[in-house]
Amino acid sequence: RRTTLNGGMILSKLSLQGGDSCSFIMLDATFVRKFPGKNLPFFQEIRDHYTTEEPLVEVALDYADVVKGTHIETTLAVSHRWMQPDDPDPDGEQLKALKDFLNSPDGKKIERVWIDSACMPQDQPKGSCSEADKKDFKRMLAEVNRLYLGSTVLILLDLSYVSRFWTQFESWLSMQFATPDGLKPAVGTENERHHIVCIQNAAEQSELHEKMLIQSWATKTPEQAHAFLSKPDVTVTNQ
Repeated sequence: RRTTLNGGMILSKLSLQGGDSCSFIMLDATFVRKFPGKNLPFFQEIRDHYTTEEPLVEVALDYADVVKGTHIETTLAVSHRWMQPDDPDPDGEQLKALKDFLNSPDGKKIERVWIDSACMPQDQPKGSCSEADKKDFKRMLAEVNRLYLGSTVLILLDLSYVSRFWTQFESWLSMQFATPDGLKPAVGTENERHHIVCIQNAAEQSELHEKMLIQSWATKTPEQAHAFLSKPDVTVTNQ
C-alpha cells in the first residue's frame, strides 16, 4: 500500500462518532471467483478495460453500518502484504488463497471483495494516477478502518506480514468489534469475523504463525495498539 500519510494519524483518528459515510470501490465477488488470470489487475486497468464485466461496485459505509455489522456477511476485506513495491502478488499465491476462501463454506455468502491494489487507485504503472484518482486514494485511505471493522476480513499471513504497520493495524481491527461505547475484543465471541490463511513460507508452520498473530492483537486496547505500532521495528511503507 503506497501512502505518504503517517500511519499514526490514522490510528489516532479512530472514532465511532459521527454519521458521515465514505464510499469505497469493491470488486464483485463473482468476478474474483471466476477470474482466469494469475493475479488481479490494478484498479485503473479493471476500471478502464473490464467494462463488459462491470466488476467494480461502489459501497457507502458509515459508522452505523460498522456498529450494526450490516456488511459483515456479504463483504470481505483482504489484509495482505505487497510482495514487491510495484506488485503485491507476483506469483499469484494471494489470488489463489483468496479464490479458495471465496469458494469455501466460510466465503460462499461473500458478494463483494475489497483489496487495496484492485479497489484503490494505485500509481501503477507510474504516471497512471490522475489528480482525481489521487484525491480518491487519500479519501479512502483515511477511512480504511471502517472496512476492517465492518466486514469479514481475510488475513493472508506471510513471514514479513508481522513487521508492517498497515497489516498489523488491519489485523488488530479485524479482531475487534465496534459498539456505541468503543471497540471490544471479538476473538472467541459470536462477533469473531477474521480468517487467517498462511501463505508463502508461513504455510510450513501455519498453526504457530496464526496463534502468534492472534495472541499479539486479539485483546489489545487502542492505546496498547498505538504504543505497539509506534515501535521502531514496525515499518510504515511510504515510498
